[in-house]
Amino acid sequence: MLALLALLAPVSDARALEELDGSFNLTNRSGRPVERLYASPVSARQWGENRLGAAGLAEGGSIAIRMPPTGGCRTDLRLVFRDGPTEERRDIDTCLDREVVIGTPARTGALRHGPEGGPAPVQGRPGLVLVNDGNRAIRELYASPSSDNDWGEDRLGRDTVPPGGRATIRLPAGGCAYDLRVVWANGRAEERRGLNLCDSAEISFR
Repeated sequence: MLALLALLAPVSDARALEELDGSFNLTNRSGRPVERLYASPVSARQWGENRLGAAGLAEGGSIAIRMPPTGGCRTDLRLVFRDGPTEERRDIDTCLDREVVIGTPARTGALRHGPEGGPAPVQGRPGLVLVNDGNRAIRELYASPSSDNDWGEDRLGRDTVPPGGRATIRLPAGGCAYDLRVVWANGRAEERRGLNLCDSAEISFR
C-alpha cells in the first residue's frame, strides 16, 4: 500500500503544479491592434518584457501566453494599443479562465473618447517605462505618488537597467502625479518631481 502511494505522489504533485500554472490564451476583440502586452503574476514587482513581437496582435488575433510555472493563478495584464491608449486587467484567475478576451472599449470601460472623438487613456492608470540613455547602469529606482512623504521600496529589486536598456515598472491604479528617483551604478542620484505618468509613461534618464 505504501509503495502504491509513493508511486501516486509524483502524479499528484505534477497535477497540482499544472493547476497552478497560469498560462492562458489571449484573444483581441478590442477593434484595434495591440502593440505591446505585459503579463505578470500579481506578486511581481515589474511587468517584465513585452510578450508581443514587432507585428503586435491584430484585431481578431490570438496568442498563447506562457506564465512561469510557480507564478500561481493570479495574473495582471497591461496592454498598449497601437494608437496610444493603455488598458490594464488586474487579478485575473488564469487557471480558471484560460481564454482571456480583450473586448471593445465600451464593454471593458477601460478606454474613453477624447475631445476629438478619438480614444484617450483613462486617468488614474499611471504607467512607467524607464529608459536609460546614460553611459552607466541604473541600479535603483524609486517611484512614489507626489503626495507621499517617503520614496518607498526600490522598484528594480535585484535588477538593473543597463545603458541603452529599458524597464517596464508596475504602478498601482490611482493618482497620476509621481516623483521619481534613480540611483546610478556610481552612486549618483537624480530626481524628477511632479510627473504626470498617465500622460508621459516613458521617462528617460541620462
